[in-house]
Amino acid sequence: MAAPLDAEALKNQPMFKDLIPAELAKVAPLFFEKSYTPNSTLFVEGMTGEILYAIKKGSVNITKKMPSGNEQILATLKEGEFLGEMSLIDNRPRTATARVAEESTLLVMTKKAFTTLLEKHPDIALKILLVFLKIANERLRKANESVKQI
Repeated sequence: MAAPLDAEALKNQPMFKDLIPAELAKVAPLFFEKSYTPNSTLFVEGMTGEILYAIKKGSVNITKKMPSGNEQILATLKEGEFLGEMSLIDNRPRTATARVAEESTLLVMTKKAFTTLLEKHPDIALKILLVFLKIANERLRKANESVKQI
């Protein structure tokens, strides 16, 4: 497994914009950096997940299997965005598939590492959870607007 990150690697990620340097220093070792080639599958719709990904470089397509059997791209996430956060909070199956769209570098956190953060630094975890909540709300609003246009 890759070596843990240092605070410098996280400071430009929007997910951590509310953290001060001392907090970043506590969070950084819980992540590792991994490179992915195009078309690498991060996770598949329906599988149980336990990993959060933050995009440092590159992009990831989020797809959903349609009743016709074809996959449709719902979103393309780019540098600074994250995915898989719901899997840190619940034990439910993934709601979509995530595939790397181009050569990418992702910052990875496991559910076990997130649980450690919650236990040892609940104040920092709360700041990150609030970012998750804001993004989830934005994504839900966008999905509702898309449905209205159908």
